[in-house]
Amino acid sequence: GTLGLDYDVLMQMARVPVISAIIQTRINQIAEFCTPQSNPYLAGFVIQPRDAETEMTDALKKRINELTRWLETCGEGYKYGGADTFESFVRMILRDSLTYDQCAFELLRNKKNEVTGFVPVDAGTIRRSATDDEERGRGRRDWEQSAFVQVVNGKKVAEWDADSLAFGVRRPRTWIYSRGYGYPELEELIRTVTYLVNAETYNASNFTNGIHVNSILAVKSKMSPQVFRAFRRDFYAMLSGAHQAKRTPILQLDPEANEEVSSVNLGQSAEEMGYSTWMGYLTKIACAIYQIDPAELGFVFGAEGVTSALSTGGAEGRITSSKDRGLRPLLRQVQGWINRWILHPIDPELDFKFVGLDVKSAEAEIKER
Repeated sequence: GTLGLDYDVLMQMARVPVISAIIQTRINQIAEFCTPQSNPYLAGFVIQPRDAETEMTDALKKRINELTRWLETCGEGYKYGGADTFESFVRMILRDSLTYDQCAFELLRNKKNEVTGFVPVDAGTIRRSATDDEERGRGRRDWEQSAFVQVVNGKKVAEWDADSLAFGVRRPRTWIYSRGYGYPELEELIRTVTYLVNAETYNASNFTNGIHVNSILAVKSKMSPQVFRAFRRDFYAMLSGAHQAKRTPILQLDPEANEEVSSVNLGQSAEEMGYSTWMGYLTKIACAIYQIDPAELGFVFGAEGVTSALSTGGAEGRITSSKDRGLRPLLRQVQGWINRWILHPIDPELDFKFVGLDVKSAEAEIKER
């Protein structure tokens, strides 16, 4: 469903520095919410009744505490490799989701079909299973049979039904040719990432091998060709840059023939070519697709601190707005996956919730009183 972009290409695109910075920033931000909230002024998660009017009895508090401790170790999932804490589990599935718009984790069950743990699975190897003739005849998939398969080196190595593997998609679409897969941000950014790589390669070459010369050296002399070649070798040995960068062309002119060389500017700088502006534009496009402000990555564009009708005053307000656009929906999505596949099958009357994004500090509350 990614228009010819296979999972390996998406992984390589995610390693481009700007994209990697965006993904890592969001992962670190959500990791702050992956421990139980210890006080009302900190970020974290809580397990609470779905019905706000439910009375908090001692038995219910004990049940919530047990589930919280169980969630911190991924249930019995820590025994089977992968994530040994809830934070590492969320980090793993988020990286897959922000790369492929696809996350996957296996649900461990006992003989009573009760969820006893969960283990992250490499989402880049998971595919939706093809429908068979019987399913196509009915026009409906049988989710109790093979719903997902794991493909490694072109071979199917595992399969799951719909209740045994969680398959999370953040950006679903109805496009029939997407076949139920998501719409990864990197699919939209293929041209932008290509331009970023090309621009970085161009500028790196400018500083390593040199793709422009700064001047031409004209020597007026009646040296023989052999003596001139010796002179040129000595000159290059003394003055050539690292990796032969910025090599200066040397011409021999006949003084009696009144030969001359006109001055030609051959040394355009990267700024003169608009390199900085171009890189800034590409970075802004990548951040816009991922719904994150460049200020969260440490890139500050434009005049900061200037307030007008169409702009906010400073980076702090931009970061707050950025978190509302990008971080809040991402938290809500992960929260939904955990409730749907982990907590609700265990206890449908309880809810998992990330909290602390909107809380005020104790000092701020005191000032408002």
